[in-house]
Amino acid sequence: MRYTNSHLEDWIENLYRKIDITEPEQINFERIAEALDIRLSFKPVTSFALKHSGIYNICLDSRKSRTEQWYDFAHEFCHIYRHEGDKKTMPATWTDYLEWQSNYFTYHFCIPTFMLRNINLSYIQSHAIENIAWLFKVSPSFAKKRLSIYYRKLTQSLFNSAVNGKSMSPIFSTSKIF
Repeated sequence: MRYTNSHLEDWIENLYRKIDITEPEQINFERIAEALDIRLSFKPVTSFALKHSGIYNICLDSRKSRTEQWYDFAHEFCHIYRHEGDKKTMPATWTDYLEWQSNYFTYHFCIPTFMLRNINLSYIQSHAIENIAWLFKVSPSFAKKRLSIYYRKLTQSLFNSAVNGKSMSPIFSTSKIF
């Protein structure tokens, strides 16, 4: 079975490699902000991002934990790097979609697939979740959701390989499927 990255996974990998981040312990929102010339500030307000005079700014809620600030950074980063336009002039359904997209992006940005694929994950789900949470400095619930996304894609790739008759896992056979 061959895992095929999505465009989002490729985009995130290319970005991280461009700023010389290739290992989980190197991921740090201050480092990312500095490498990409993003002004970072902390205030007791809801996190937000903006671009003013060509300069990207992300303001993180100072009342939140560092882990929550990391999620907010990733979410706001998606808005400034992948979304264009003034949300005030967009239909509500479009802004809802952009919010959904930023939330989904957050899982991939905080736990990049190219790093996740290099980790020997435990077959015991709770151990895999704990390991990923610790390595990527995220909560166990966040790690669980990201692993769910990852495993779903692996399962889909395996299914597609079986249906297309390509390199299948030994536990599958097209004669058993059809």
